[in-house]
Amino acid sequence: MTGGYDERCAADLAAVGEGRDLSRAERAWLARVVTGAVRPNRDRPLWDLAHALAALAQATAAHEGRDLVTLALDPGLATAQACAARFSGSEAADGRGLVLEGEPSWHTGWAGLARLLALAEFVLTAEDLGAFGTVTGWLDELVAAPDAAGAAFLAKRLARHLTAYRNAHLPLAREERRFRALLGFLGGRRAFSDADILAFWQAGMAAGERPGFRTVAEHFVTFEAGAHLVDGLDGLSSAASLDAHEGWEDRLDAALSDLAAAEPAATLAALLADWPEGPKILTGAEREDLSDFLRLEPFHRTRPLTALRAASFGRVQSGIANRLRRNGGGPDIAARAACTEAESYAALTERASELAAHLARMLRIAAALRLVERDGFSEKTRAALDAAEADLRRVRRAGFEDRAGLTAGFAAAETALLRVAEETARLERALATLARQHPLEQGFEADRAVFAAALSAAYAGEAAA
Repeated sequence: MTGGYDERCAADLAAVGEGRDLSRAERAWLARVVTGAVRPNRDRPLWDLAHALAALAQATAAHEGRDLVTLALDPGLATAQACAARFSGSEAADGRGLVLEGEPSWHTGWAGLARLLALAEFVLTAEDLGAFGTVTGWLDELVAAPDAAGAAFLAKRLARHLTAYRNAHLPLAREERRFRALLGFLGGRRAFSDADILAFWQAGMAAGERPGFRTVAEHFVTFEAGAHLVDGLDGLSSAASLDAHEGWEDRLDAALSDLAAAEPAATLAALLADWPEGPKILTGAEREDLSDFLRLEPFHRTRPLTALRAASFGRVQSGIANRLRRNGGGPDIAARAACTEAESYAALTERASELAAHLARMLRIAAALRLVERDGFSEKTRAALDAAEADLRRVRRAGFEDRAGLTAGFAAAETALLRVAEETARLERALATLARQHPLEQGFEADRAVFAAALSAAYAGEAAA
């Protein structure tokens, strides 16, 4: 990936740039339009293109869409001078440049027309001319009615087409929308709290979008990671209008590209999902619990309250969604939405401690398997290794009875085990700190009321059905 778009998009941009011998500034403009980095309205260049094509249809008395295609693909119209020489004497031109009859509010200069024709070539030729027939058909319809209404209709079509292209070839398109939604909600603030995450979810629920709380929290994880990568985002720390921060969109676009490049090779959730086959170091239930706790990395250690909310009430909401997909099974929706079965924060904290203790025990066993010889170690270390051997003899899990196979299995899982154990220990410490600062049961009951109200209102229609 280059600059937030994939190799296909890069090749499409390069083909137009090289074929028309565009300057660096012109290539940069085209890339910004294609990737949606034009502000404040990313679709305005497509509006201008549609109106320019309508004006050209009037100026040249085009008979079919292919007449406009010929103009768009003509490298001889790649400069302002060439466009002026070709069209300045037509009825669709005035002293400023190209105009559309019947649309006095629209015009473009000759340099603008040259850029728009480059954009037209991109739309026609992208993806190895994959949309050539479709776009040419749209131009046929425009030629039949080359007026403001026809241009406006073509502009909508082009906007939908380029949006689909971005979704296919810009891996960060979805993250960009999320970033902008979160920045808007936070009023431009980079810093946020557990309360902000909950409030954003509540707003989505109230609006009828019904976002998963876990999903919302994951969006905030991505937002925080991206914000940390952008020096310029420090200027967004006030609650003033985003429009007051010149260039914030550019810094955000750069952040998204940097975020993709800096993304860790394997998240904790991925490590747990791809846990090596072999001895049952972790059962399926233990891996599921750990995934619930650690999927919001690094919030399990920096925002343990959000981690608890996701593990408790996120699971409740997932259960509702699963029941709707299956059209039945388990408690009804009204009962689920009331959150009566939500697991308490105290119970979750206890289970996190149990998992941390189990993983620490597995690490000791891994050390005992690796360090067969006890010579050369201190008495304290030898005692710890002997204790680990005793642990190993007490374990009654599949694969633990075969010493050779067990050693190989632990060796295969060593990297994942070390990291998951370390992060689970961090989770345990973060939850202990949270419990000292805020009574867990009191916080759980307050949150249960909040989540029950939001879920009951959002799923009332399905509950009554």
